[in-house]
Amino acid sequence: MEEVQDDDIDKVFLQIQKELQKIEPHTKKQGGEPSGWSEFNGPGFAMKIPGGFEETGRKKASSVFFSKNRPEMILVNPHEHAGLTFQNAILENGMTVIDLEAEGERIRRILKQADGKNVFYDQGNVSGTIPALWFDYKSFAADERVYNMMFLFLSAGKLIIGTFYCIFKDYDRWKPKIITMLGTIQTEEEECERIQS
Repeated sequence: MEEVQDDDIDKVFLQIQKELQKIEPHTKKQGGEPSGWSEFNGPGFAMKIPGGFEETGRKKASSVFFSKNRPEMILVNPHEHAGLTFQNAILENGMTVIDLEAEGERIRRILKQADGKNVFYDQGNVSGTIPALWFDYKSFAADERVYNMMFLFLSAGKLIIGTFYCIFKDYDRWKPKIITMLGTIQTEEEECERIQS
């Protein structure tokens, strides 16, 4: 690893990230399914999520997201200081295909403009049953640094935009789990095709 100064936390983060990518995650049990996980059903899609996440009510959501423009679905893991959000973006003119990479880049630009302190790190694709694009970044909330992984995938003619967030010091535990989670996405169309085959 390259020598870094004490105050260059982002450079340290990127180096650790490269080392973590060399490690194969051991989060699957026999049969290919993650162990200790539960099924989450969103509108038009399903996926396995790490255990401990529960959907929030409106009151709890307002304590997590102060803005009235909150994501449609918010799941929190109160013991792990982590959460998942999901929202639908209807595609224009009946489009069923969208360039996920171009859309991801557009969202990154918006996030950079919204808060110049956001620090962007890595991005990638998960080619499970349903392709998903992701990118991660550090943001700031009050006195805390927050790790975020935003992900995009298509379901029933809608673009699903999801975010995982946790306290920054826990990112290395969560990142491999969230990438594994993205590999479990199934949509209603995909499920119907499998049943008919």
